[in-house]
Amino acid sequence: KPFWLKLPDPPIVHASTSRPQAPDTRAAAMASLFQEDGAIRVIEGPEPTNAQPMDGSFKIDPNQIANKFKKFVREYAYNTSGAGGINIGTLKYREQLQQNCSRGEFFLKLNLNDLNTHEDGEVLAHELQRSPTEFVPLAERVLKELYTELISKDPQDLPDAKIPFIQLLLTSDVDLEGTFGTMKPVMIRDLTSTEVEKLVVVQGIVISVKKAKHKARKVTLRCSNCENMKEIMVPDGYCAAHIPSACDGRNVGLEKCPSNPFVIQDDLCEYVDDQTLKLQELPEHVPVGEMPRSFDLHVHNQMVDKCVPGTRLTAIGCFCATERAVGGNLSGGRGSGVDTVKYSYIKVLGLDVAQGGKAALDVSPEEEEKFRAMAKDPDIRNKIYASIAPSICASTKDVIADVKKALASLLFGGSRKYLPDGTRMRGDINMLLMGDPGTAKSQFLKFAEKASPICIYTSGKGSSAAGLTAAIVRDKEGFALEGGAMVLADGGVVCIDEFDKM
Repeated sequence: KPFWLKLPDPPIVHASTSRPQAPDTRAAAMASLFQEDGAIRVIEGPEPTNAQPMDGSFKIDPNQIANKFKKFVREYAYNTSGAGGINIGTLKYREQLQQNCSRGEFFLKLNLNDLNTHEDGEVLAHELQRSPTEFVPLAERVLKELYTELISKDPQDLPDAKIPFIQLLLTSDVDLEGTFGTMKPVMIRDLTSTEVEKLVVVQGIVISVKKAKHKARKVTLRCSNCENMKEIMVPDGYCAAHIPSACDGRNVGLEKCPSNPFVIQDDLCEYVDDQTLKLQELPEHVPVGEMPRSFDLHVHNQMVDKCVPGTRLTAIGCFCATERAVGGNLSGGRGSGVDTVKYSYIKVLGLDVAQGGKAALDVSPEEEEKFRAMAKDPDIRNKIYASIAPSICASTKDVIADVKKALASLLFGGSRKYLPDGTRMRGDINMLLMGDPGTAKSQFLKFAEKASPICIYTSGKGSSAAGLTAAIVRDKEGFALEGGAMVLADGGVVCIDEFDKM
């Protein structure tokens, strides 16, 4: 079959002529073809039969990703219109890195939505979604290089040990309802095996916070025989450091070091804060009649001690599966093999904490205008009373109208009062409903649960008075406190049905 190759110059080379072309001539022709301006003119010919089928995934060289990320941090700018209508391009991440480091806070907060608007961002976003475990350490290494280039005064005098570890934090424009933003949050009960080692966004309510621990990020070893020093970097998450069994020190005139000679030098190791949180599904995401599920989150460094039980948060992280215990052995006993059922957790790469009323409601300016207009209506109170549980009708023979007024007052809440002597009076309004069976008591409770932005519905039948405040849960490290209904509904409404059975 003829093979035509058109070069940028006028002559056309015919590859199947009577005299075969030398391989180096053809290579030179191909080189000149691609060096001209990078544009391919015409290439015709039979398709190669031994080509490997594509499986839909492609791997990019890590150095290339590092260069692209460095370029992104250096050059990404968003335009802000300045005085006189001139666009001022602000170098967002470059300035953020310089400001954070000058304050002594070594981290960079990267918004995932910004990756879509930069020329190299698409490759970085693909790589981050596909393998966050490889991408994040690579990006943090690049941030160290940028620190020496942009911030340190004299990089020649700065030893490598003095360069601080700079953490990469991710954030994404997602609200708690998932109504906007590019990355849709995943439900905790939808975290299946297909999501392992991928980037996920989860939302929930923190039910327990373990105390912060200190994990070695860099382990320094010393050989007990020849004093040879060795450093081992430990990756993030639940993983152990592998200590080599043989010493590679070369001491002239001494005998070979024995096996397992290394001793850990605790004072020379580098440590980082480490904490475990337990995240439970948001009450509104739990299907009717089912128990809410929870998941372990692993946070480190800048994200430690950012939240308390009852906090609602959005977490971006890598869904990991590892050994059952932290740093557990790969092989259990002799001949027992590897435990194939893994312990799953989320290694958090970014936390967005939403606290109190802001967690649930973002009021738009248009809605605010409507509220102001409604406030000027003289008959607004009766309209609000009528819209409380409209399916339950009031009559002159019962007190349903008073119940509706009381419920409206409870949902709006009173105002806090500060007395001149410094005493604070709470503005919360509590309400106890008593009545005959079938007088719509539970329906009022259900309405309050639906109407309130933050609400926990519980029944007094299966819980004690102490259980509503906190629960004591036993785990392998001892006893831990988990927040009860009163803690989880902080800043909202707690509905307790069958209060007399408690």
